[in-house]
Amino acid sequence: MKETHEVELRRLILAKKMYFHGCYHASGKDEIGRMFAIHHFDNAIELVLKTAATKAGIETPKNDFNFHELISQIFKNFPDLPFQSQLKSQHELRNHIQHHGDIPSNEDIIKYENYTGDFFKAACGQIFETSFEKLYLSQMIHNRKLKNKVKAAEIAFQKGNFKKCINLSEESLAHATFNIADIFSKAGLLTAYWSTTNEFSKVIKTDYPKQYRGEKFFKPIKELSQAVLQLGMSATGMQFLDEYRMDFLKFRKIVGKIDELDDDKLEEEAQFSLNFVTNLILKWQEEQILQEI
Repeated sequence: MKETHEVELRRLILAKKMYFHGCYHASGKDEIGRMFAIHHFDNAIELVLKTAATKAGIETPKNDFNFHELISQIFKNFPDLPFQSQLKSQHELRNHIQHHGDIPSNEDIIKYENYTGDFFKAACGQIFETSFEKLYLSQMIHNRKLKNKVKAAEIAFQKGNFKKCINLSEESLAHATFNIADIFSKAGLLTAYWSTTNEFSKVIKTDYPKQYRGEKFFKPIKELSQAVLQLGMSATGMQFLDEYRMDFLKFRKIVGKIDELDDDKLEEEAQFSLNFVTNLILKWQEEQILQEI
């Protein structure tokens, strides 16, 4: 029984997310990152192949081809698809990583990242009659307003307007952080709850400066109380980034130097910015930090 177009699209979007996760791990250059990258690339390919098998009505024994049977059937039905032997080779490498602890080289990562991406793009056109670029990860975002903001950034990237993409990504993150997730308010609650001293909790309360009203140092006391609260909120707020802390710093650097980026670097930084913001928003959504509207 064939899947609906909506279900096919969602599975392809999930596969694209897996692929981008692989690209993220690949960019780290460390051994564990390279191992994860191959796993994500291979998982993305397998999901695309299984979605293609369902669409083409390919019967599977107990709905469970092994990888080599699956890829052979797909290429039999779609002979113009590229990289069959390379994808089989990647799957073998993935098995060696999982079962024998092999570590892929940097050259392996570059090679298979390109094969995976190029095959995925070809499959989108030849099998699913859509484009890889139009598989918008924003479709996975539940909050309508936030979804539209991220989609606008995706469209800007697709059209080659990379500075606009970076600026819209920043706008999307700000909207998620301050308007929907209300990260710093939550961080303030955590700061107050987990503070280890009565003095800290006392100083950050809004009514703390009131006892000094009329004194010449009232204003500095009020400002200091707010500064202590903001410092605690910032420190606690960083915890909501988890594994994306360093990516956040890189993103802020990109935003701060956007006008200094040359054309060769701009596309790469726009892709990074869009992926970082989208992945962080989806992480917060999974953790139910974002409201579903």
